[in-house]
Amino acid sequence: MNIRKASLKALGLILASSLLLTACGAEPETQEAPAESQAKKIEIFTVGIDQTPLSFTKSGQIESGTTAFITPQVAGKITNISINVGDKVNKNQTLVTLGDSLSTDAAQMNAGLAKESLQKLYDTRFKTDYVAQTNIESALIGYYTAIDSLDAAIKSRDHAEELYDEQHDTLEDTLDDLKDLPNYKKDPLYKQTKSQLEQMEIGNEAQEDQLDLSIEMSKAQLKGAILAVEGVQAQYSLQFIQLDSTILQAETGADLAKLQAEARNIKSPIKGTVTNIQVEEGNFTSPGQILVTVENIEDLKVKTYLSPEETKLIKANDLVSISSTTTSTTGKVNYVSPTLSLNGKAEIEITLGDKKNLFSGEIIEITFTPNTGAIATLVPLNSVIIEDEQYFINTVGKEKTIERKEVTVGQVYGNFIEILGGLNFGEKVALSTVFLREGESINYKVKRSAKSPKS
Repeated sequence: MNIRKASLKALGLILASSLLLTACGAEPETQEAPAESQAKKIEIFTVGIDQTPLSFTKSGQIESGTTAFITPQVAGKITNISINVGDKVNKNQTLVTLGDSLSTDAAQMNAGLAKESLQKLYDTRFKTDYVAQTNIESALIGYYTAIDSLDAAIKSRDHAEELYDEQHDTLEDTLDDLKDLPNYKKDPLYKQTKSQLEQMEIGNEAQEDQLDLSIEMSKAQLKGAILAVEGVQAQYSLQFIQLDSTILQAETGADLAKLQAEARNIKSPIKGTVTNIQVEEGNFTSPGQILVTVENIEDLKVKTYLSPEETKLIKANDLVSISSTTTSTTGKVNYVSPTLSLNGKAEIEITLGDKKNLFSGEIIEITFTPNTGAIATLVPLNSVIIEDEQYFINTVGKEKTIERKEVTVGQVYGNFIEILGGLNFGEKVALSTVFLREGESINYKVKRSAKSPKS
């Protein structure tokens, strides 16, 4: 016997013990019992005409959109809890402070030492930079002096050459003029001028050698100055590379020490509301222990699970009723999982209408009222009779007698069951708290509603 048949058989045994669940919306029928008749009193349910509003209730749990479990990163004694349950907190707000322990005190001391060491390195770099700038400036002074010396030597040579050329040309012009005289070679002025010209040429050669030597010495001085500048720059460049590497390591260590010291101040990673505090001041705590729970209660939602049969009856945007011990509201189906979980049920997510007086983690009741239009025929569950794994329903014949019909059943939906075959539209199903036999006379009277039945 499959699960559905076993469930229905169990229901049949319950029904046999005279339990009667009257369908919501079914038209109530008064009893007529003439003194002269022994007909049994019943109520009837008209197939396809009486209303069959399905509803079923499930338990669910309220959850917040975002939940943060606040845990410490270091061990320590809780010296201060600055919040209470229900307080709203901001992101990075300190909730719990640790102290009075070896780990927190050591972290605080290490942070101070790391900060001091880093400051000393900053001071050293500043002083080194000052000395480097002074030495580089001195080397640059030598460089610019050497450039000026070279430029002066070149200008001196150029000036000497210009002066020599001018005086040389004058003496040569004088000699040319004297050559026009008879016996000019014996002329004393000619001899004197020629002697001056020869001495000038000899003196010019010596002066040029001296000036060239001065230029070469200036070039050598400039080369030395350039090497001095490059040497100073290379020296301090290496020092700065080493210093900067040391400072970078020290900054990393100082940041880590600062984080470890700040870890004593346990902060909220999100903006939300404190929903739980699991410790007290004076308690000792260790990494991983949950101290406080912070939730975004402005984004509450409800989760529940439905069987595959129930899931078929609902869809996204369906409205549901929500009730707790203190309040009631409505909700809307936001999500229906397309797959089943390990327990064989589908996860359902519901958004809440009014969130007042509702709290994350609270267990609530959810009433689903699905549309039954997709189900062909529904009758009250207590009308089904199970005999030898067959299903029967007592109907009312034309002579107000019981006619028992075999039916094929489908799924159970709350207080109703689906009939797949054996009943027709408009047939009257007999509902009774006592046992009815086929052919037995019955009496009933239907109170008609103002609305016309659906055809």
